[in-house]
Amino acid sequence: MAASLEIKNLTRRFGSLRAVDDLSMHVPELSVAAFVGANGAGKTTTFSVIAGYLRPHQGRVEIAGEEVGAYRRRGGRMGLLPQDVQFYDNRSVYRQLLMFARLEGMSSSQADAEVWRVLDLVHLRDKAKEKPGALSRGMKARLGVAQALIGAPPIVMLDEPTAGLDPRMLAEFRKTVEALRGKTTLVISSHDLSELEALCDYVCMIDHGKLLSQGPLREMLGASSKVIYELDSAVSDLSEIAAKLEPWQVRSVDERTLEVTFDPRQSTAAEVNSKVLRILLDVGFSIRNVKSERTLEQSYFEATKKD
Repeated sequence: MAASLEIKNLTRRFGSLRAVDDLSMHVPELSVAAFVGANGAGKTTTFSVIAGYLRPHQGRVEIAGEEVGAYRRRGGRMGLLPQDVQFYDNRSVYRQLLMFARLEGMSSSQADAEVWRVLDLVHLRDKAKEKPGALSRGMKARLGVAQALIGAPPIVMLDEPTAGLDPRMLAEFRKTVEALRGKTTLVISSHDLSELEALCDYVCMIDHGKLLSQGPLREMLGASSKVIYELDSAVSDLSEIAAKLEPWQVRSVDERTLEVTFDPRQSTAAEVNSKVLRILLDVGFSIRNVKSERTLEQSYFEATKKD
């Protein structure tokens, strides 16, 4: 599949610090891509160069095969949600978005229709008359996503869009992503790797401004930092099992299914399984099935360890 975003030998320095260091990566067209890295890995700087907020010292960025500057000059659209997006305190949600739509060159009627379209996508129609100060942190994040979607750009960059969202808002954000899947290319940066794993189908991992790994999510996942146990009877009290499994974490997926997660830098799935099976049998449970799953977090730990 053709690349929607291509970064070639990109370098951006701040004094002697190379925030982005000869970075080359690509994002396939119409994918939902996770942009993964620790604090200081260079994610926000990369986003800023792509958006044109910063000039690179070396390399180039291409959108749909065209150098990003030329792409923007001819009117090519790109949506961006910055990490610390700010809004006008004296403008309602509707007026904020109407301004962005008019800046895209839309007529009054086109802009009005576009505002209601993106408000519906992010489930904020009922907040159209509110001002940003009246919104929760999660709603402000959704307003930022709505702003990035104005004009239906072919590529949308979202820097930490799920920060501050509660579980219900996360579920609504997932619905927004699903509504956009296959219609635009989404590049999502987040520290919540489990959330990215649920949302994305492609992954780019960076560290210290360099590419560690990239590829389809399914190729990143294999065997495991998560082990799931299906039992013959319901678990009414997890406290005894949890105490015996520390520092590993155990939770109920449903009344007869347990999930044990662990740090792959400290333990292997085989070590975890050996201990968990003994404990479950000791407390009287019969085990119907055991399966292990590799997580995006484990893939990232392994990639950074190799680096």
